[in-house]
Amino acid sequence: MLLALLGGEELPARELAARARASSSLASAHLAKLSDGGLLVVERRGRNRYYRLADRRTAEAIEAILAIAPQRRAHSLRESSHGEAMRHARTCYDHLAGALGVALTDSLSSKA
Repeated sequence: MLLALLGGEELPARELAARARASSSLASAHLAKLSDGGLLVVERRGRNRYYRLADRRTAEAIEAILAIAPQRRAHSLRESSHGEAMRHARTCYDHLAGALGVALTDSLSSKA
């Protein structure tokens, strides 16, 4: 669920549950703990609650954990494709990330 929010968008609880392949009740319990812990901000809109990362520091902490976390083997083609896309190119709040972001930064730095 935290990875789904890493791009800076706000998502409803049901979408986060679906992305995590978790039941609504399990996702709600985790989201409540993450919100209580100050990692997420929740905004109520009608009957839905929308979640987002609390701030840039939270995103940076998740990025740091991802850097040291052991790689997990994909169990499906969908997981494999998603993981490959995340490693190739993505955004995180205000910067490019992934191999494409590194290559672009290297290219711009070498021309300076």
